[in-house]
Amino acid sequence: MKFNKRKKTSTFNIGIIAGQKTKAAGKYTPEDLLRRITMANLLWESTYYQNADMIMSQMEALIPKVKPQMLADLAVETRFEQKLRHTPIYLALMLFKYHGGSLVADVLAKICTRPDMTIDTLAMLPHVLGREKIKPIPNAIKKGLAKAFDRYDAYQIAKYKRNNHSISLIDVVNLVHPVPTQKNAKALQDLVDGTLTAPDTWESKLSAGKDKTTTFTRLINEGKLGALATLRNLRGMQEAGVSRKVMLKAIQAVNSKWLTPLNFLAAQRNAPAFTKALEDAMARSFANYTIKGTTILAIDVSGSMGSLTSANSKFSRLDLAFALATVAGYIFEDVILVFTAGDDTHCRGAHITWNNTRGFSVFEDYKRIAPHVGYGGIFTHQLCEWLKEEGHAKDADRLVVLSDSQDIDMARGKKVVPDTSPYKNSYIIDISTHTHGIKTSNWTAEINGWSDKLFHYIAELEK
Repeated sequence: MKFNKRKKTSTFNIGIIAGQKTKAAGKYTPEDLLRRITMANLLWESTYYQNADMIMSQMEALIPKVKPQMLADLAVETRFEQKLRHTPIYLALMLFKYHGGSLVADVLAKICTRPDMTIDTLAMLPHVLGREKIKPIPNAIKKGLAKAFDRYDAYQIAKYKRNNHSISLIDVVNLVHPVPTQKNAKALQDLVDGTLTAPDTWESKLSAGKDKTTTFTRLINEGKLGALATLRNLRGMQEAGVSRKVMLKAIQAVNSKWLTPLNFLAAQRNAPAFTKALEDAMARSFANYTIKGTTILAIDVSGSMGSLTSANSKFSRLDLAFALATVAGYIFEDVILVFTAGDDTHCRGAHITWNNTRGFSVFEDYKRIAPHVGYGGIFTHQLCEWLKEEGHAKDADRLVVLSDSQDIDMARGKKVVPDTSPYKNSYIIDISTHTHGIKTSNWTAEINGWSDKLFHYIAELEK
């Protein structure tokens, strides 16, 4: 990830903050703006202050203004660091549309980590190029999709063949003609011949009418139930009567680079009886390093943070922030946890420290705290002043603010700069896709996105 490093003077620009046009928005380059929109982007989904059409229009307007290599790198980063699926494909196709095909084949070959992503690419192609049909497929795109098959094995090809969809994996194979490899040659031939058998997965077995308890128990004992499948099926396993001992065995095996903090939150909400095991699995998956020193972790709990991340999501930005805070509690050596919001009518911030910095219980804590801090804000400048007045700033090595960066002071045109001078390092982690935020040059870095990799960036930056 590239960071916006601290400069000597603060800069402001015209932009939209909290739904209002203001001259006190952060100043961004086209590259900065594109990163803000894409790093936490669920394509074609509206946000609290911006609808989906506006977001997509802004993305398309910015893409021709950035260098091709930056766009290629961003596509790879959104896939592997932010663990997004459709945004990287969209960026790769837009790279072809506006900059030609020189980089596209390599990008698609990298980001299409699953066979169904090649299907998604062809499905998205007509939309991006403004036509009705998939064909003709540009050579660079065809080459990239064909190269992506080098990583797929027989299990993946059988799992993601999508025979009942408008575009299936066999359609992709017939259109891009991948070169068979030793690990997938037979599967590709069987796919074309129509003789490819279903893989040994919980989906295929239950679809075939197999007993749920027997199926899950066998797959877990044989080590064949994947990490994400385990987290997604805990409630179903409970309802089917799978023994607690077997389910604990499955959770103890969970450890995947593709999981996000929200995957664990969803599992905990579906199966709260396994909270401790899920917390341990979360720590095991993400906290394989420690960031030394004392960290003030300030969570924006304003009204806009309570909005859903997308129209089709069950999770709010608060859920995202708290899930990240749970991970942070395992990674940072010492944490001072702060909730911050306020009163928009009087432009007054409100803040409170909390003593619980680990585990999922922070979600329940918030319900008790919210009435005391209100639902307005965020007021970042006022937060930093309060941290100094309360004596927290002098004891901390760094300040980390988890927010959607929709600062009310700035929205009202106040060019107030948060005082981050007491800290060796200070970060705004913006988990929204709003075009403008509160980037001012006195922060060490503004980081966009919602994966656990955010904290890895901080660790790398401070080395």
